[in-house]
Amino acid sequence: MWIVKWILFILFFLILVGFALQNQDQEVSVQLLKWRTINLPLWVFIYTTFAIGVLFSIIISILNIIRLKAENLKLQKQHRKVKEELNRLRNASIEEDADQFNSDDTENTTQKETE
Repeated sequence: MWIVKWILFILFFLILVGFALQNQDQEVSVQLLKWRTINLPLWVFIYTTFAIGVLFSIIISILNIIRLKAENLKLQKQHRKVKEELNRLRNASIEEDADQFNSDDTENTTQKETE
């Protein structure tokens, strides 16, 4: 599988280089509000905007991962509390049932004696 990834990476890189070589002669300048760039080859602007887009998506992904990890930790803590409560209720139920059974036997015995 890693061979396929490397082959795709090399093909993608060759396409990028080919695009840059074909567009060497075309120079453009970009104007943003009142700021204007010098004349640079078209491929410089395209690659720059692509790199900015990649960085932006990486930052958004990292923030998403941090948010999901925090939510995961919160849910794990909540799960642990619920699990502890369930175990406590299971144990308490057994102890209370045993106490209740013993007290019922004592009440039945005293009622029979009084009759």
